[in-house]
Amino acid sequence: MRYSIGYLLSGEAGKFHEKKRRELAKKFNEPYLLDNPIPSHSTLKYPFSADKEQIKKIEGMIQVFVKKQNKEKIEIRKINNFHKKVVSLQLDFSKGANKIFRDLVKELGKFDWLEWGEYDKILDCKFHATLVYGNTPDNFKRIWKEASDLKPKFDIEFDNIAILKKPRRYWKIHKIYKIK
Repeated sequence: MRYSIGYLLSGEAGKFHEKKRRELAKKFNEPYLLDNPIPSHSTLKYPFSADKEQIKKIEGMIQVFVKKQNKEKIEIRKINNFHKKVVSLQLDFSKGANKIFRDLVKELGKFDWLEWGEYDKILDCKFHATLVYGNTPDNFKRIWKEASDLKPKFDIEFDNIAILKKPRRYWKIHKIYKIK
């Protein structure tokens, strides 16, 4: 089974993300995120394969890990893009939130079977929550023109770590671990 680990956006930030994702995808005929719904999140560990025994070990590690953490601040003030294809909310992690991320990567690194890709273990991550893809350069330009005018303003907390799974076509929440 394929899994990923992320931070779930909730509250007003999560509602804003979900609403804008649907609006932009519909308006610009970019149905991927409509046809393949995914919980509003920022990726902390990119997709990997794990069997039942392996995912149980990760679940146990995260369960212990979150008990040692305190909620930390995250700001959302900007819309960003990368590769001139993906438009996203930019999540600015505080020093404390970055420490949680770095410590999580360190703990996950202890699993020698875990797959690590090009974007994993980058400790100066540009955290984001994808709003929409522009699958052609022209469509990206139109999407970016509208999306870049958005002015999100959210002060949220790094208060969870979630495991997402992809049993078939869609990513779903597997488990959520709350940071107190």
